[in-house]
Amino acid sequence: MLLDYGKYYDKVLAGWLGKSIGGVVGAPYENLKCYNNLTLETLWPATMGANDDLDIQVAWLEALQERGVFLTSRDLAEVWQDRCWYWFCEYGVFLNNMQRGIAPPLSGTWNNNYFWESEGCPIRSEIWGFVAPGNPQLAASMARLDGQLDHGGNSVETEAFLSAAAAQAMVTSSLDEAIESGLSVIAADSPVALAVPKVREICTRYPDPKHAWIQVIRTFGDRNANKALTNHALSLMALFLGKGDFKQTMLLCVNSGWDTDCTAATAGALLGALSGTAGLPADWVEQLGKTLICGINVKHRDALMSTFAEDTCRVGVEMAAVRNNAITITNAPEVEIRSIPPSAISIEIDYPVEPVLKNAEATIVNIIINNPTTEITPGALSIIPAPGTIVAGADVEITLTPGYSQMVPVTITRTEPGSWLNDKNLFTALFSNKNGEIASTVFGLGGARQWQAYGPYWEMWDSVRQPICPYYNDEVKKAPFMANLTGDCYNHYVRLDKEYLDEKRLMKQDIPEEFPLLLERGEEIITESHLGGFTGQGCYYMVRTIQATKGPSDGTLLIGRVGPYRLWIDGIEIAAENGPRGWCSYEEPGVKIKLTGKPQRIVVKLLRQSDAFSFSLNFMCKGDPEYKRGISNIMDSLADLPV
Repeated sequence: MLLDYGKYYDKVLAGWLGKSIGGVVGAPYENLKCYNNLTLETLWPATMGANDDLDIQVAWLEALQERGVFLTSRDLAEVWQDRCWYWFCEYGVFLNNMQRGIAPPLSGTWNNNYFWESEGCPIRSEIWGFVAPGNPQLAASMARLDGQLDHGGNSVETEAFLSAAAAQAMVTSSLDEAIESGLSVIAADSPVALAVPKVREICTRYPDPKHAWIQVIRTFGDRNANKALTNHALSLMALFLGKGDFKQTMLLCVNSGWDTDCTAATAGALLGALSGTAGLPADWVEQLGKTLICGINVKHRDALMSTFAEDTCRVGVEMAAVRNNAITITNAPEVEIRSIPPSAISIEIDYPVEPVLKNAEATIVNIIINNPTTEITPGALSIIPAPGTIVAGADVEITLTPGYSQMVPVTITRTEPGSWLNDKNLFTALFSNKNGEIASTVFGLGGARQWQAYGPYWEMWDSVRQPICPYYNDEVKKAPFMANLTGDCYNHYVRLDKEYLDEKRLMKQDIPEEFPLLLERGEEIITESHLGGFTGQGCYYMVRTIQATKGPSDGTLLIGRVGPYRLWIDGIEIAAENGPRGWCSYEEPGVKIKLTGKPQRIVVKLLRQSDAFSFSLNFMCKGDPEYKRGISNIMDSLADLPV
């Protein structure tokens, strides 16, 4: 397939302009989960700001420029850590996992229970399509390497879909063709794929935008404003109802709520790429200005949009020369064609169960040594252990067969079970021979959180209305159904102000006669499944002793919960909430805390008001205070004291 460079450049420029305009008009209404009644006259904001929808893609372009067109997820992770300060939500979880040696693809899903299918990676799909014109499969493969940094499931599939659509948009003006290319790279039965005909059907049946919106939200709505599938459906709705009109499509995106900067930027980028600059509204392009609006520490921070598009296309020309055999770009400028990286032996890590170091249990880790070369390579595997650990099974002689991999399972245990268990435990795997190191990698295990769970406790009757037992007292001795209190047979009562055990004692010491459950959790979230098979309302007391390993510091504690709670540190109550709440790991506003660098006892009293239960604690810090480097805002310098 032939593609003239001039046309290619115009489409890429229009794609980036459309992306930027969508981000600008959508940003003021981001995460409003309602239908907005804006008009074209009121849509454009008074001020314009940077947006993660585009910023991270600028970093990815620089990764392609600096590291070549054969990027790995590790390359992308390192570039992010080098120049993208974004440490919130799924971005912070990813960075926290990387800092603890948990690399992609696990970095996107481990301990990321709430955000792993959010919008953070679908919004950065276009770069992969723009540098792989006419090759949806290649675009999708690179998008998946990107998406697995901080996401999984529908998020990664949506990014693959959108990147493939963007790649096809470089060689067509048909929205239907672009969407079909997006569908070609994902499973036909995936929720992302099934959303396309469903949303198209809704738009055909309900041409009125408000009516269509109601049906889309009934089908795909979610309390998480950033849910990828919800926003994917809203972008599709806007594209179908907008019928190629750029301004109307942007208005539809923003009026539809949820992650409006993302939906508008996604639809705007695709429309721009399909139509070229001639299809963009000239007045909005003029209002946008000629330079990038960028909020991270990248070299293109103040670049002209035209320069950014030109640099994107130059990478696309190189890609066509070495990786993209689906396209020939004619009349292209001369660019440096870097050689294909030579095959090299590498080490990857596989966790058969969880990337977790427990107090007294062994953890199995599979060390996989890959030999893609044509040489038989003898050597030895060794592992430098994390402090306080022993690695068994690593010191072995290996002869690597060309074109094959060899797996070595190792067993990791603690040298002193019962001592403080660090959150971060880094190991170095080395493959070497007499000439020196051949390959190495750093990997890690997160320290298991050491909880005691007391309960469940409950009341058989409503003691607020009836302080005395209504079944057996001086006047009545009847079972619930005989006392006309049949409903009490099927539910319990719990109160936040009732002491179900000696709370003052629990603040200072364990209460063994209450027979607490010892619970080791690698991930932060604790659900009813981790507390046994009990079903129904109940009260739990969760107890944990932590220590800041780097000494005294300030932090913020985020409490994820589904019901009322009270929280004490060192016997002092620092937080309480009476109402129910759908669980999210980031319950805000957070509670300011002071970590002393000495042992601190945490007690949390939690009410379970239904059959479902979820709870988590996240200890937060600032990330990079200079807003340059990618440093997680989740603390990784804590240790737990096993019970």
